[in-house]
Amino acid sequence: MTTPKQAVALVDKRPFFEKALTHGLAKGIIDVSRCNVIIADGAKGTVQVATHFATPHLQAELDNARKRIVTLVSLYLEEASGGDLDAAARSLQENSFLSHSRGGNDMLKRLYAMPETVMSGDIKSQSLIDFQNERTLLKPTSLAAYRKELKRRQEAVDITAAAHWFRDDLRVPPAALDYLSVESIIRTAILARHAGLDKAPDHAEFAKLVTAIRNQPQPGGKLKIARTLLDDVPDPHHAIAETIRRDIEKLDGPLILNTANAIDVVLNIIVERYFLRDADLDDIDSFAGFVSEQWQAAMKGKDDPYSRLTLFMCLATGAKPKTMVTDAEARTMVRQVRKAGFNSTAVADFVNAAAPFEIKDNLLALWNEEFLPEARERLIDETDISLQRAMMFLTENLNVKPKPKSAK
Repeated sequence: MTTPKQAVALVDKRPFFEKALTHGLAKGIIDVSRCNVIIADGAKGTVQVATHFATPHLQAELDNARKRIVTLVSLYLEEASGGDLDAAARSLQENSFLSHSRGGNDMLKRLYAMPETVMSGDIKSQSLIDFQNERTLLKPTSLAAYRKELKRRQEAVDITAAAHWFRDDLRVPPAALDYLSVESIIRTAILARHAGLDKAPDHAEFAKLVTAIRNQPQPGGKLKIARTLLDDVPDPHHAIAETIRRDIEKLDGPLILNTANAIDVVLNIIVERYFLRDADLDDIDSFAGFVSEQWQAAMKGKDDPYSRLTLFMCLATGAKPKTMVTDAEARTMVRQVRKAGFNSTAVADFVNAAAPFEIKDNLLALWNEEFLPEARERLIDETDISLQRAMMFLTENLNVKPKPKSAK
């Protein structure tokens, strides 16, 4: 009876520096005198590293420093040699141990200097020393992990460079992109080109742009953005722009063209992916009114705070929602408040169900924080028997049609 042969894979988990040193000594690439120098340099470097992170006088810190320096040397050696043990051993024979340590540290510094994300004005989540501490001791960085993170950060550098080109193409000032995803400017530029715009749209223009795409017949029922729109994009940025062009077709196209989705729902989903030119509050309100049919119908095209509060007051007192009330209707609302209080739930329910996404928080703050506290004090004042002070308050804050003057 024969025993089947079994292949046993041996995994060598030693640091690359240790493997290279052992290999070099065994093959005669590293001589004994160089090995002694490496040991002496390693002791010196360990003290320097311990001093950088803490103190060289505690045994635990010296042991941690030894682990750190081995990680740095291993990282540089494996990268410089391409993983070839002969080449790594020759490097140890011909170059100082501390130069390898500095090389590994320089690799980490270069990585740290690159952006972590594709956000403009990228803010570091760690200090340099915390970054070095994590990647040399807490979670020692392997070459594979280093290359993976380097690739991700290099992609962020490349996307940022492409975004800067498209930013200039749209005549957008650099500061306008601070703390925004730089990909949003590329996305906006491509969609703007598709719509025939030569600048970044504001909120209202973006709503009209998306609606126009929805209303325009699309070949095969799918959004198609011509590749030729990117012919002038420089070669270093072209592949990135092409990827985002396809992403718009794949992700945003179906949402925009699906008429089962209300236009306000579509815009609220995709607007965060795009850069919109800064505009004043009138532009924001125009966008908000455009995308919410129910809100538009209720407000009758009005977007001033007096009209909004008038509508909310009607909702809170059970009256027919309007943006203008008569003197008599206002007095009835005061009496209802004194009888049953304010139904703020009705206001919140309407805002959450009908108001444009962009201004919901502002509307609720207008009612709950700016209007309601003083309204409670002024309208529920039982000493105001004639309602004179209550009506004065409502006239100041709502649209109250004055009583017609009696004929003489």
